[in-house]
Amino acid sequence: MKKSLIFLFSFLSIFSLSQEYHFDYKCYENETQLKGSYKGQKRTTLVYFNSQNKSFIAYDYSFSGEIKRRFFLRDNYRGKLSSYSINKKSEFLSLKFLEVSTLNKYRDEIEVENIEVENIIKNVFIIKASTIDKKNSTLELIIKVEKSNFPMPEIRFMDLTDNIHSKIYKALLLHLDSPNYRIVDVVTDYKNGVIMYDDFSNCEKINVKFLAGPPPPKKKSNILN
Repeated sequence: MKKSLIFLFSFLSIFSLSQEYHFDYKCYENETQLKGSYKGQKRTTLVYFNSQNKSFIAYDYSFSGEIKRRFFLRDNYRGKLSSYSINKKSEFLSLKFLEVSTLNKYRDEIEVENIEVENIIKNVFIIKASTIDKKNSTLELIIKVEKSNFPMPEIRFMDLTDNIHSKIYKALLLHLDSPNYRIVDVVTDYKNGVIMYDDFSNCEKINVKFLAGPPPPKKKSNILN
C-alpha cells in the first residue's frame, strides 16, 4: 500500500508539472547564409505556434552530424524551455523527453537602441538599428510581410537575444495598420560580415495538441502487491 501511494504521488507530481499546448500553424523556416564563412549553407527549421496565443512557440530543427532532430518548446509565460529528440520525419509520436530548464535572460550581443523603420514598397520594410549615439549601425533587416487573420507570431530568426528580437518586432508593428500580419521573408545583415536570408512563405494550418513535460514513471508489475 505504501508503494502504491508513493507511485501515485510521483505520477500526480509529474503530471501537475505537465502542460498541454495546442498548435494550429506550422511554418517552414528555410535559412540560407548569403554572406560569411558558411556562404551557401542551408537549414530548414519547423516552427509551431498558436495563432491566438503568443506565450509559447516550438522549434524543430537538426544539428549537424546528428541522426535525430531536436524539438524545443519555449513557454515564455512560465519561463520554461522543454527539449526533446524527434525523428527525421518530425513525427510527434517519436518525441522523447530530454530535459526542462529555465529560460534565462542573456546579455545582448550587440547594442540595439535607435531603430528606424522605412516602408520602401508595399509590405516591405527596411529596419536599421544603431548605437544610442547613432554613430554605428549594428543591425539591418529587409522584411517582407503579408496580411494574416491572426496577430504576428514572434518567431526567433536571428542569432541574437530575445530582447533584441522583441525590439525589432515592436518597431515593425508600430508601422503596420494592425497586428494581423506575418513575416514572409527577411534578410538580416549583422554588420559583421554575415548576411542571412530566412524564408517563411511555406506555412500550413494544423491541429496538434501536445503535453509537455517528463513522462510518468513506468508502473512495475508488483507495485500494487
